[in-house]
Amino acid sequence: MRILIDEAVWQARALFSDLGEIRTFSGRALSPDDLRAADALIVRSVTRVDAALLAGSPVRFVGTVTSGADHIDTALLAERDIRFADAAGTNSRPVAEYVLAAILLLCERAAVVPASRTLGVVGVGRIGSIVREWAAALGMSVLACDPPLAASGRPGLVDLSALASADILTFHVPLTDTGPYATRGMLDHAFLARLRPGTILINTARGEIFRPPALLASLPGLSLGPAVVDVWPGEPRVDPACVRAAAVATPHVAGYTAEAKERAAVLIREKLAAWLGRPVRPPPARPPSDAGDITVSPAKKAWPAAAEVLCRATGILDADRRFRASLAAEDPAAAFDALRAACARRREFAAFRVRGLDAGDPAAVWLSSVGFRLG
Repeated sequence: MRILIDEAVWQARALFSDLGEIRTFSGRALSPDDLRAADALIVRSVTRVDAALLAGSPVRFVGTVTSGADHIDTALLAERDIRFADAAGTNSRPVAEYVLAAILLLCERAAVVPASRTLGVVGVGRIGSIVREWAAALGMSVLACDPPLAASGRPGLVDLSALASADILTFHVPLTDTGPYATRGMLDHAFLARLRPGTILINTARGEIFRPPALLASLPGLSLGPAVVDVWPGEPRVDPACVRAAAVATPHVAGYTAEAKERAAVLIREKLAAWLGRPVRPPPARPPSDAGDITVSPAKKAWPAAAEVLCRATGILDADRRFRASLAAEDPAAAFDALRAACARRREFAAFRVRGLDAGDPAAVWLSSVGFRLG
């Protein structure tokens, strides 16, 4: 088995070496010639797998260490009887952590308590369900919207028109082009015109849900609130005007944590082993590492304290600062990829201990419920 694998996949050689001969490649530099001697291909979201890439290749297995698969021509793989595997669900928690950090940050900036806000969650799959649960625990009113699930009979969901009453909208939808619920371009002028003035948009789904893409740069002039944007049309070449229009702008890193990278790589290795008929063995046991303490500023209590903790744990403000600075780089596209790689060292909430909060502080109770250790 000849396995061609993105060099940025966690423990690529060590994890997959017992399954075959390993060669690595740089994600955006893969060419059809590289696949001439490959039986299995394992990629990240930066690699488009389509007819042009697979032309003449012997590849029989394609895996992606991502939850989304819009960079993969899955119909082509099915047509050619090429086995496909994704890592859906492995980055759900870090995306939810990012979204809650953004919500608390903007509530602090507006000097409002989360319980006074109504959150609209568009897409209540793995990520949206976590966001919905954690936001409700903050005391927020939550409107869950998922038209495909509603059509299947799932109760407790609202339609898109009901989102006009939300103060904050967060999007957790796949990028789809066909069917009655296609999401490409769902955020157009007509959709945004129905929202109440000051509505905050949080997009960690895909940049292409905006139509036209330049609409993102126009948000400040549409009477909407500050947007939080992690995904961009045309990545890694991002329109600086779109970045400047966002209150918080990050380079597609919401789902990036060390833990998520490990989970995704292990899951794809398991799926490849199963396809090969090999025993699925657990990865080597590794003791969890501690990311250290987060000590709350003495002047902060309750939800401003929680906002500080989440922003420090996710690094959302540092990523925003670095991303904006990178726009002046000689090669902004290369800088975009470099920032993503650097942010992959981020840790999840359970790796941190929070100090400086009274045990009875409502923020302390909530922080504990989402995984932080208190001490």
